[in-house]
Amino acid sequence: MPKNIKNILAKYDTTETLLIISLYPHKGETYSSGTTGVASYTKNVVKNMNRNTVVIADYKKQSSHYVEKDTLVLRHFKHGKMSMWTELLQSVTQFKNAKNVLIQFDFSMYGSMLVSATLLPFLAVLKSLGYKTHVVSHHVVMDVGKLSGHMGLTNSFRDSIKTRAFNVAFHSFYRALGLVSNSVIVLEDILKERLSKYIPAKKIIAIPHAVDTNLEKISKAEARKKLGIAASEKVVLFFGFVNWFKGADIFAKNFAKTQKLLGKKARFIIAGGESITLSSKEYYKEFYNGVVNTTQNSSSVDITGYVPQEKIVEYFSAADLIVFPYREFMCASGVLSLAFSYKKPFIVSDKLEPMLTAPDFSEAMKDFGLTTSDLSFELSKESMLKQTTKVLRNGLKRKMSLMGAQIRKQRSFQNTAKTYERAIFAPSSKLHKSPRVRYAYGA
Repeated sequence: MPKNIKNILAKYDTTETLLIISLYPHKGETYSSGTTGVASYTKNVVKNMNRNTVVIADYKKQSSHYVEKDTLVLRHFKHGKMSMWTELLQSVTQFKNAKNVLIQFDFSMYGSMLVSATLLPFLAVLKSLGYKTHVVSHHVVMDVGKLSGHMGLTNSFRDSIKTRAFNVAFHSFYRALGLVSNSVIVLEDILKERLSKYIPAKKIIAIPHAVDTNLEKISKAEARKKLGIAASEKVVLFFGFVNWFKGADIFAKNFAKTQKLLGKKARFIIAGGESITLSSKEYYKEFYNGVVNTTQNSSSVDITGYVPQEKIVEYFSAADLIVFPYREFMCASGVLSLAFSYKKPFIVSDKLEPMLTAPDFSEAMKDFGLTTSDLSFELSKESMLKQTTKVLRNGLKRKMSLMGAQIRKQRSFQNTAKTYERAIFAPSSKLHKSPRVRYAYGA
């Protein structure tokens, strides 16, 4: 090992250092191409922590290390290969005093299901070596049958057997996760409630998905000028990877023949491209091509392909409304946090309604005179179009923007990073001393 890296590791090897395992954006970037939203989420949390942090991240061609502000980044594991767990173990065990490990996890970010499931023996080994592990579960999957299109499953007898087997596997995974980890963190209260069927509630911590309050802002007029959109147009936005469970195809089909909204020309934009984790699968290629074909046959719906970091501000600033036609609620929405970042009005499918019951959400809705019926719609063309028109017509936009601004402040990455630090480093006897901590832990 080179002498310089030994010295750097020694500097960071303290009891107050947090070790973090995650995919991570490129050096100097927060929202990088070629990686998942978890990477940018992790970077935002790390940037706002008031302590030394070590991120053990993925590499493309060869391992490397660098210091970025107060964070040591060790690009030490090869994503998608079973050997990554050995590489991670070698990296973690270089630290003898830093014993707290935060692991960002979902079932697709590290590779195949088998590679992902190997998290369990990895955690068991760390536990035996005296490390305390805290797993951020970005997805909570209770019923694979509700995600059939996302996983390429059909109604055939064979696939029904697969569905049952997957459900057993997921539930068993969660039970084991509760045994080998010190805590499991989820990003919505309702996900904690669901997961508590398999993991003791006292081990589960709900920390709402944070909001980036430092994103660049431009005026709607400037954004539309850059995108070639007229000031008079009504712009409705779907943002993010084109996925089945997020309902990108529903958005495209339901608005394909809508030429006008409230007498104005309407433009419906799918600002996103292929899913990084699914793009190689044949069933996903068929789904994605179907969405593209729908947009090509429509004069009102456009699809952009991948949106680079510098263009995000343009699409959100240009939009009148953000729509979330999700088929299933299995994770907090990073795109919704962007809607809060830009204080944009939004509507969600009835599948996401449980998210609106979070304490800060409910309080903000009450403060600005909003109800669930103002914010949600059924996954039918009629309901989706009716709710879109309702928000654009009757003054709900301003109320929604003000509500979003309130949640934006409460869920800032600055506040969220502090909550993570308390969750991991504060003695359990101190976790319930303030209202905000009581909400964050909810045990």
